[in-house]
Amino acid sequence: MNGSEPQHRDEPQDDDLGLDLVSHVASSSPAERKTRPKRWIFIVVGIVVIAVVAAVLISLLTGGPKASKASKASDAQSVNVQLKSGGQATLSTSESKDAIGVELASLPPLDESEKYVAWAVHESGSVSVITTSSGEDESAGFSPAEDVIAIHITVENSKIPAAPSEDTEASVDVPFTRKADAQNTEGS
Repeated sequence: MNGSEPQHRDEPQDDDLGLDLVSHVASSSPAERKTRPKRWIFIVVGIVVIAVVAAVLISLLTGGPKASKASKASDAQSVNVQLKSGGQATLSTSESKDAIGVELASLPPLDESEKYVAWAVHESGSVSVITTSSGEDESAGFSPAEDVIAIHITVENSKIPAAPSEDTEASVDVPFTRKADAQNTEGS
């Protein structure tokens, strides 16, 4: 080798000097295998999905709207109330279900800026909104109802106030009495 040229001069030179082999080995390292999801993750996700579906089915089978709970209970009391501006409300209570149901039907349409609002009035003087309607039939309920002393139905602006307005469409004391049923069906 006295100054002669290399014998492999016509062959292309490999510039990466074997680093492609190192890159290949590094890409299939145990560190990369750890990033793949384990089978137990799929099992856990499957169990969670099954539990959620089961909870939803149980609540649908045993639950139902509070309005129907109150009206279909064995101790249900109901009254039909004619609203001043037209339409009617069927109000139901059930002590065993601790629920109140309100069903609004045949309501005359309102201006876009108004809504029918059904209120539950509590012994403490506080109020809760049971349901609202822009004129379409509506069915809703309220629970727990043990401290509810009256149900008011009013027409309010679309921004519902903290308390019902003085001008009510209907007002019924709870528990219902035959006298209340007779008075409210006459439209008072």
